[in-house]
Amino acid sequence: MKQETRYIALSDESGMGGELIILQTNAPAKRLKALEKESCEIYTNGDYEDVPIWPSVLEDEGYECSIIDSHQHVTPYDTSKEWQQEEYPEIKEFYYIDTIEE
Repeated sequence: MKQETRYIALSDESGMGGELIILQTNAPAKRLKALEKESCEIYTNGDYEDVPIWPSVLEDEGYECSIIDSHQHVTPYDTSKEWQQEEYPEIKEFYYIDTIEE
């Protein structure tokens, strides 16, 4: 079931470029959590090229999903967390692509 369109934040691990990506989507949180888990498993296995491109996957499934903005995790001026809190304070959903620790 689709939800209301909203902004979410997707953070990738520094080995993938280290940035915070702001997406606009109507995909349900349950689907996003599943995609997050799948992405982390692929990344942990070292298959970096196979990590799903979230907008492509979600659009193929019939959801809206577009990249709105992005910011490097660390710059000489600020961090992505500071940037997000200033530019997109309404975001309440955060997803992470990172190595799964055993």
